[in-house]
Amino acid sequence: METVCIDQTYPIKDVPVESEALTDWLYERFVEKEKLLAHFYKTGAFPPLAGQKEVTSRNMTLDNVWLFFVQTFAFASGYMWYSILHHIYCWFF
Repeated sequence: METVCIDQTYPIKDVPVESEALTDWLYERFVEKEKLLAHFYKTGAFPPLAGQKEVTSRNMTLDNVWLFFVQTFAFASGYMWYSILHHIYCWFF
Protein backbone atom coordinates (compact mmCIF):
# COMPACT_ATOMS: atom_id res chain seq x y z
CA MET A 1 0.00 0.00 0.00
CA GLU A 2 1.31 3.42 -0.88
CA THR A 3 0.28 6.76 0.56
CA VAL A 4 1.00 9.82 -1.54
CA CYS A 5 0.98 13.26 0.07
CA ILE A 6 1.48 16.75 -1.24
CA ASP A 7 1.78 19.81 0.94
CA GLN A 8 1.75 23.49 0.24
CA THR A 9 2.38 26.37 2.58
CA TYR A 10 0.90 29.82 2.26
CA PRO A 11 2.25 32.98 3.89
CA ILE A 12 -0.06 34.11 6.68
CA LYS A 13 -0.30 37.55 5.06
CA ASP A 14 -2.01 35.89 2.07
CA VAL A 15 -4.77 34.36 4.23
CA PRO A 16 -7.69 36.78 4.56
CA VAL A 17 -9.11 37.62 7.96
CA GLU A 18 -12.64 38.64 6.97
CA SER A 19 -15.16 35.82 6.89
CA GLU A 20 -16.39 36.27 3.31
CA ALA A 21 -12.88 36.74 1.88
CA LEU A 22 -11.66 33.72 3.85
CA THR A 23 -14.53 31.63 2.49
CA ASP A 24 -13.60 32.62 -1.07
CA TRP A 25 -9.91 31.91 -0.41
CA LEU A 26 -10.70 28.46 1.02
CA TYR A 27 -12.96 27.69 -1.94
CA GLU A 28 -10.06 28.55 -4.29
CA ARG A 29 -7.82 26.14 -2.34
CA PHE A 30 -10.52 23.46 -2.69
CA VAL A 31 -10.65 24.00 -6.46
CA GLU A 32 -6.82 23.77 -6.54
CA LYS A 33 -6.97 20.50 -4.64
CA GLU A 34 -9.54 19.05 -7.01
CA LYS A 35 -7.38 19.96 -10.02
CA LEU A 36 -4.37 18.31 -8.37
CA LEU A 37 -6.38 15.17 -7.64
CA ALA A 38 -7.77 15.03 -11.19
CA HIS A 39 -4.22 15.25 -12.57
CA PHE A 40 -3.04 12.60 -10.09
CA TYR A 41 -5.85 10.18 -10.97
CA LYS A 42 -5.14 10.65 -14.68
CA THR A 43 -1.32 10.40 -14.60
CA GLY A 44 -0.46 8.78 -11.26
CA ALA A 45 1.65 11.77 -10.19
CA PHE A 46 1.07 15.29 -9.00
CA PRO A 47 1.93 18.12 -11.39
CA PRO A 48 4.83 20.44 -10.51
CA LEU A 49 3.81 23.45 -8.46
CA ALA A 50 4.11 26.96 -9.85
CA GLY A 51 7.78 27.83 -10.25
CA GLN A 52 8.92 24.19 -10.25
CA LYS A 53 10.19 22.32 -13.31
CA GLU A 54 9.53 18.89 -11.87
CA VAL A 55 7.87 17.39 -8.84
CA THR A 56 10.21 16.64 -5.97
CA SER A 57 9.32 13.59 -3.93
CA ARG A 58 10.76 11.38 -1.26
CA ASN A 59 9.80 8.02 0.11
CA MET A 60 8.42 8.04 3.61
CA THR A 61 8.73 4.83 5.55
CA LEU A 62 7.61 4.12 9.06
CA ASP A 63 9.69 1.72 11.08
CA ASN A 64 7.56 -0.70 13.09
CA VAL A 65 9.95 -0.61 16.06
CA TRP A 66 9.80 3.20 16.14
CA LEU A 67 5.99 3.11 16.00
CA PHE A 68 5.94 0.57 18.84
CA PHE A 69 8.08 2.81 21.07
CA VAL A 70 6.03 5.91 20.26
CA GLN A 71 2.78 4.12 21.08
CA THR A 72 4.26 2.64 24.25
CA PHE A 73 5.41 6.08 25.36
CA ALA A 74 1.99 7.55 24.60
CA PHE A 75 0.17 4.90 26.65
CA ALA A 76 2.69 5.10 29.52
CA SER A 77 2.53 8.89 29.71
CA GLY A 78 -1.27 8.81 29.51
CA TYR A 79 -1.41 6.32 32.38
CA MET A 80 1.08 8.40 34.37
CA TRP A 81 -1.06 11.55 34.01
CA TYR A 82 -4.20 9.61 34.83
CA SER A 83 -2.56 8.31 38.05
CA ILE A 84 -1.31 11.74 39.07
CA LEU A 85 -4.67 13.43 38.48
CA HIS A 86 -6.51 10.57 40.20
CA HIS A 87 -4.33 10.98 43.32
CA ILE A 88 -4.85 14.74 43.33
CA TYR A 89 -8.60 14.24 42.97
CA CYS A 90 -8.60 11.76 45.87
CA TRP A 91 -6.76 14.24 48.12
CA PHE A 92 -9.48 16.86 47.65
CA PHE A 93 -12.61 14.72 47.56
